Amino acid sequence: MEVQKKLFTALKYIVPSEMETYLEEMSANGQILRPVGEGGLFYFEFTEEKPQKTRFIVDHSAMDKVSYMQTAVDKGWDYMGKSFNCYIWRKNYEDSNRPEAFTDQAGVQKHCLRQGLVMAAMALVCLALAVAIVYFMRAERQQGINDHTIQYAIMLITQLPFIVYFAWAGRKLLFEAARLKEVIARGLTRKKPSVISESEEA
Repeated sequence: MEVQKKLFTALKYIVPSEMETYLEEMSANGQILRPVGEGGLFYFEFTEEKPQKTRFIVDHSAMDKVSYMQTAVDKGWDYMGKSFNCYIWRKNYEDSNRPEAFTDQAGVQKHCLRQGLVMAAMALVCLALAVAIVYFMRAERQQGINDHTIQYAIMLITQLPFIVYFAWAGRKLLFEAARLKEVIARGLTRKKPSVISESEEA
């Protein structure tokens, strides 16, 4: 089986719901996700196989990790690894028997809010560094010092992609956090079907 690496998947699909959609589309196209390891931040690995109907869950839960994971496995979900502290679960299905999600909406909302604030803060830090670089470069040029112009220019150019990415990611995560908060407040989704609560009821 040929293994393909998709670079920066976790960085592109930083919103859990978008990651779920992406992985399900890949599975439907015969690109089957391999377990996500330590390199998951930089790339996901896929194998070319027969197309599958797969339900993916990208979840963040504050429940006890051991109980949470064991119960999900007992319910037939395959643990695929973690992405930005979110658990990735997979379950294949046939026909229209799509497995019911057990996503902890409140947990995911809080995760998106925290991550969004971190990304926004990182964007501001990088922006502040870029402003400082411009300030020192102009100050030296006003003094007739041009020895460091190239170095300053390189430093400025390297800051720009980080500013753009962190701002983009922060915006997406904060918008998703706001959307989930509204969904939860309006009660548009019934209270979670957590795999933990289901096991306890049984």
